[in-house]
Amino acid sequence: MNGVAYFAIVVAVAMTGTIFMFASLRKIPPDHRGVVSRFGRLVRELEPGNRWVIPYIDQVMLVDLREQSFALPPDLSFSDRDVKRYRVTGKFWCKVVAPLPAVMAAQQAQRDFVEVVGEKLLAEIKRIGAATAMGNPAQAQQRALDALNAQMSRAWQLQFTKVEFTLVSL
Repeated sequence: MNGVAYFAIVVAVAMTGTIFMFASLRKIPPDHRGVVSRFGRLVRELEPGNRWVIPYIDQVMLVDLREQSFALPPDLSFSDRDVKRYRVTGKFWCKVVAPLPAVMAAQQAQRDFVEVVGEKLLAEIKRIGAATAMGNPAQAQQRALDALNAQMSRAWQLQFTKVEFTLVSL
């Protein structure tokens, strides 16, 4: 082989290495964690900053650790003992406590966690009673927040920080 062929091979190898290097670099922003999955299996958690992964094999999912608010599902309603129908509207705030277990829980549930929170909240409102919830909304919201943290925090690795809801008689 002549010198031009060797030079072309060296340039091709250098370009391939450079492309591979840039493809393997991921930037994890502050207040986030990266959860690495390899062939669909959760492997590890990445701290903020520039991190290396195996390109085309590792997938990185960003998990926001900041407090976030979510609207309750629009179809939340129930009937009380007097057969009166109520619709529940509102929202809740939560933040992820442990990213890797939180992603695992979400994958295992294969459901939108907002729907799960809505079901748990609805069950707690039924337990409290519509009259109590409407008569003293602050106390009802605090009890619902405590119930969500007691029932869901460990399983979903979330910390619920605030719940606001209103009951509307239908």
